[in-house]
Amino acid sequence: MTLRELVDTGVVTTGAAIRFDDDGQGLVGIVLVGSDELFLGTARGNEPRYFTSIDGLVSAFQDCGINDFKLDARGFVSRGKQASARRGFGRSAQGKLGV
Repeated sequence: MTLRELVDTGVVTTGAAIRFDDDGQGLVGIVLVGSDELFLGTARGNEPRYFTSIDGLVSAFQDCGINDFKLDARGFVSRGKQASARRGFGRSAQGKLGV
């Protein structure tokens, strides 16, 4: 059964989550079906699908009819921060809200 079919039949009722993969390969989508965690997988095979952007993963969830999910951003570093680190800009914007 596809994720879309699970959502349409009402099996996915306990939620979904986005989190950073423990191996550092990217962001993964997780759907909670009962007490089981199912990874958003690739079109061919049972491998987890890895995303490099939150936008892409949110879009994939929305395409399957999932609009409510939890986001765990621990360990995630945005591409902008990665680029700044490569250029040697280590200043943090922490606490600067543009007031």
